[in-house]
Amino acid sequence: MPKLDYFLVADSVSTDRERNTVSLFHILEEWPARLPLTVPELVAVSSWTVSADEMGQDFQVSLNIRMPGAQGSPDFPVFPVNFTAHRRRHRAYHFVKGLRVEHPGDLVFEILINGQVAASHVVWVRTSDESE
Repeated sequence: MPKLDYFLVADSVSTDRERNTVSLFHILEEWPARLPLTVPELVAVSSWTVSADEMGQDFQVSLNIRMPGAQGSPDFPVFPVNFTAHRRRHRAYHFVKGLRVEHPGDLVFEILINGQVAASHVVWVRTSDESE
């Protein structure tokens, strides 16, 4: 299975095509807000390293989003990104629009490869008047 190098959730992303570098803007860690909150847009970016014996194989990278206080299955399904390993490193971008958060607490983003959770990224959603 490809190895996860990094997984972050941010407001936006830019990729320099000449140098093949990525810039993430406003990495989300905490969100003070008046609830309910509708997040207009965000992006989850993951980077994967593929081994030599995985070249030519197909992989599916999925994103699950769990709302604060939720139990069980993901609350906000995001379409998977598929790639065929033709080079050593691959990136997956998941763009999310209109995410509605009703309650304070941990907003959990999980990145999966071929159905297996590889990592999670937690954003603490708090009311604007709640202290750190």
